[in-house]
Amino acid sequence: MKIKRHIPSLFTLINLFLGFLAILNVQAGNYNLACYFILIAGFLDSMDGKIARAFGISTDFGMEIDSLADMVSFCLAPSVMVYHLYTYGLPGISGEIIAAAPLIFGAIRLARFNVDSSNEPSSVFTGLPTPVAALSIAALVLFTVQERHISPEYTQPRLILPAIFCIAFLMVSKVKYPKFPLLNFKSGLANTFFIFSLVTFLITFIAGLVYNFESRVLMAFTGLYIFSGILKQFINSETQKTETATS
Repeated sequence: MKIKRHIPSLFTLINLFLGFLAILNVQAGNYNLACYFILIAGFLDSMDGKIARAFGISTDFGMEIDSLADMVSFCLAPSVMVYHLYTYGLPGISGEIIAAAPLIFGAIRLARFNVDSSNEPSSVFTGLPTPVAALSIAALVLFTVQERHISPEYTQPRLILPAIFCIAFLMVSKVKYPKFPLLNFKSGLANTFFIFSLVTFLITFIAGLVYNFESRVLMAFTGLYIFSGILKQFINSETQKTETATS
């Protein structure tokens, strides 16, 4: 019984260790491997909370250590990677400031989530979740590294850095994003559709690993998630304006 209580925290600590490994591999120039460590950390992060709730052992300690692990794996590691790949050598400290965007915005997002978690709607996040932001940056890095010889015009820092900054800023935005689905088919049509989408992504991603197009699959998945939240926010905003105008 006591062992079961520590299983979610074990997932979280492995997530933290993978973030550390990602940073070490960035410093060694192994960018692909660093991205894969971030990807695995993202999967573990999606599981630890579900396991804690399934066992009925969610605690304040678990939430705090999860935020600390996320800070390393999904905020610090991407920022270090952005610096090494794209902003190293820029004048003054401009490179450091630009590269720190995922770290700074991620820290604000995590702190805000911890403070407001009791008021957070059960089905959505406010702001882009840090794991998705990190996976989006990892997808861009994989694309840059793997596709440079095919599409060099799409892998330039002048295009990549604005995209990374926008991803980082979305973490502190008011855009609503759906939480990852419950692992059952009894929680509504939207939840079931989300499960099938994740299964499709996993199958396609595995095929991408075999045939070397996983960066495109990851970009497509994270891109759809990001833009779906923006589009829904825009539609809701326009609907509210229409209702206000007609009332």
